[in-house]
Amino acid sequence: MSECQRPSVTYPLRVPMKIIGHMGVLNPEAIASLIVEHLKIPQPSAAWRELFQFGEKPKGAWISYTFWITLPDDYTEKPLREAIQKLPGVVMQL
Repeated sequence: MSECQRPSVTYPLRVPMKIIGHMGVLNPEAIASLIVEHLKIPQPSAAWRELFQFGEKPKGAWISYTFWITLPDDYTEKPLREAIQKLPGVVMQL
């Protein structure tokens, strides 16, 4: 049986990043600030919610935020996710 080939990925790559955490503790502005800092995005004139096509979904004691981001290369995602994981209230990232 032949092995499946890994798909080719080209950058820049637009991807969704979903962060799940505790309602009232997890701060979407802090997440957006880290994204801007790590991806070296120039300070936008538009609101950060518009910049990332931001979405939120509350569910009981939890809330999830989805940010659409553009990764410039394959080395950027890991440090960004590590920084987000250190924010107060973060439980999981997808």
